[in-house]
Amino acid sequence: MGVVTAASLVLLLAGCATGAPSVPAAEDTPATSETPVVEVTEPAVPDLTAADIAAWAADAEWSFAPDGLGEPYPVTLTGGVGADDLSRTYELGDPVEADVDGDGVVDAAIPITLVDGNAVHQLWYIWRGIGMDAAAVAEQVVYPIARTTRCGDVTRGVTAVDGGLQVDIVLRMPFTDDARSCADGGTGELSRVIRLEAIDGAFYPVQTAPVAAWGGVCPPTEWLDGVQESGISGRAAPPASAPVVTDPAQDVALFALREAPLLTTEGQSFFGFIQEYDESAAVRMHCAFAD
Repeated sequence: MGVVTAASLVLLLAGCATGAPSVPAAEDTPATSETPVVEVTEPAVPDLTAADIAAWAADAEWSFAPDGLGEPYPVTLTGGVGADDLSRTYELGDPVEADVDGDGVVDAAIPITLVDGNAVHQLWYIWRGIGMDAAAVAEQVVYPIARTTRCGDVTRGVTAVDGGLQVDIVLRMPFTDDARSCADGGTGELSRVIRLEAIDGAFYPVQTAPVAAWGGVCPPTEWLDGVQESGISGRAAPPASAPVVTDPAQDVALFALREAPLLTTEGQSFFGFIQEYDESAAVRMHCAFAD
């Protein structure tokens, strides 16, 4: 290795000084202390559909009330079908999607058909949608809104409309249809509009058209001996706080109905009424409650 003299060391240092890049002063350096914000997007929860509700209900326990009025009993389904200890079978039909309670989440009306030998009995129930991210996707409203019975009432269709569901039915009218065969069916054609209403923490079907009334199954009276009364505050549902659907200041015709254990657990009176009489209507009587 060569010997570095003092003179050459001075020249070497001078060359390094002239070729060194300039370093900006601290105050000329832009501030970079802010930490970039990273947005975390939660996975989107898909909107609930009637198909989702039907899939949930297909493997659920149902409450089944004979005739839509009787004492309910549980029915367990698997894949949309089931059977009970009496060898009766149950099967679900296609759901109808609608926002029946107005909460912005879809609900579904689903028919369940009971076959008992030659007897076929179908009830339509509303399953109220809760949400895809909920512990239970939907819950059953235990009050049927329509029924089809052998040689009795027939549900022709359930469709979504603004404000709820339209239920198109044909009732077998007392006396008028007694001479008609089962194949001929009844003559009591009626279209009802149904919505769900929250009353005292529970949901009840309430009829909004053609008149305000009970929205569940409303059977024809078996006795055509209505009595004229005044001061009656008939309600749209069993609870005492339910909306009043008859004007107590006007007379109302009241009609006795068959027993309805599903609807009278707290001792309420379940009856038929006519207050807005429409001569052109095939069915003029609707149902309500009072204490």
